[in-house]
Amino acid sequence: MSIILQGSDSWLEKGDTLICFGDSITASTNGYVGMLQEHLAAKGIKVINAGRGGDKTPWALTRLHKDVIESGGSAVSFFFGANDSIIGRGEWVNEPTVSPNTFKENLKWMVHLCRLFSSIRKFSIATPAGEMEGKLYQNYGEIRRNYCLAAREAADEAGTCLVPLDSVFRREWEQNALQSDEHGLLHTKDGIHMRESGNRLIANAMLKTWNLL
Repeated sequence: MSIILQGSDSWLEKGDTLICFGDSITASTNGYVGMLQEHLAAKGIKVINAGRGGDKTPWALTRLHKDVIESGGSAVSFFFGANDSIIGRGEWVNEPTVSPNTFKENLKWMVHLCRLFSSIRKFSIATPAGEMEGKLYQNYGEIRRNYCLAAREAADEAGTCLVPLDSVFRREWEQNALQSDEHGLLHTKDGIHMRESGNRLIANAMLKTWNLL
């Protein structure tokens, strides 16, 4: 079962170091990680950005030891899926696909390896941030749906916190679809990468899940 925090229990405490492990949405210099850093610094919690542009879970596993296990962190947030869900299709057809089940198992392996080879004992998995927007949504439809379910299953099976970004972004679209621009974009710049509003949604969803907001 995924971890559900009770009452006033917070996932992170003063003195913790959080590693944010993910793709370009994480790596962005003006992204959600910076918002986490600003908010958590006041609580005595350090946040390290370990994002890499274009990353997918198979590739991320190759740098897990260097960027997470050897980091000296006490907690890690995993946020992948934007690339795992789309490679092998359309303009990315020349790359091998990552199936939803492979995505799930890769996330579980990340948690497992951290437990084996590091002192990290706090883990959080975020689902992909809902569906793509604009032209990419028109071209690929609800391609992320099964990857969101896979991330939820990984959190359940590995016993981690779950950040339900899929439901957060779905609710935003249901409530604010009329605010999207002429290209069908609401919280992203290009269908995938976040505007400030999208990054704020991600940061707030994480902080709320962790009982830190």
